[in-house]
Amino acid sequence: MKQNLTEHFDQAAANWDKKQRRVRLAHDISTAIGRLPLNQEMTAMDYGCGTGLVGLALAPKLKWLTGVDTSEAMLSVLAEKGAKLSKNNVSTRLLDLALASSPEQFDLVICSMALHHIENMDKVLANFFAALNPDGYLAVADLDEEDGSFHEQDAGEKHNGFDRQKLQRKLADIGFRDIHFQTVHAIDKSIDGEQKSFPIFLVTARKS
Repeated sequence: MKQNLTEHFDQAAANWDKKQRRVRLAHDISTAIGRLPLNQEMTAMDYGCGTGLVGLALAPKLKWLTGVDTSEAMLSVLAEKGAKLSKNNVSTRLLDLALASSPEQFDLVICSMALHHIENMDKVLANFFAALNPDGYLAVADLDEEDGSFHEQDAGEKHNGFDRQKLQRKLADIGFRDIHFQTVHAIDKSIDGEQKSFPIFLVTARKS
């Protein structure tokens, strides 16, 4: 029986931070997001936050960070890590934006390496827009479109990465402006004896 996506991440939560490749990826993504004009008056939602590898790196620059995920186990790890921060400005929320909208608005919405797991991506992107304050920032990091070989096993992925031009059009159609892409990382893997490099992009945009 195919494992439920939430169950998969619940089981992975305890050891999630032990993969150095994952930690390096999160560092590069959070560093790139950190170049946005963040300040101590801003609130942020980190959607699909996992254990907070990206969001917690940005929390010191923000007034408040809300980690949002569908995995209770991931949120539990995040809450434990957030409580140890000197600023202690982190909260968690169990929420699926494919099913319901956010009950509050933010100045920044982050989504790191989660979008390719979301089947109803259009609804989630629209809910990102709705969750932002006017002129708020969106920051989404994910895989460039690939041939499906990135995941060695079925981990619940719904998209084999994304075509940047198509994603840009989607964001523009929703109402985002100032849409910019950059490559922030590349994951190198050996696939059937062949070395492959999978670029990771960060797209930033603002709510009109």
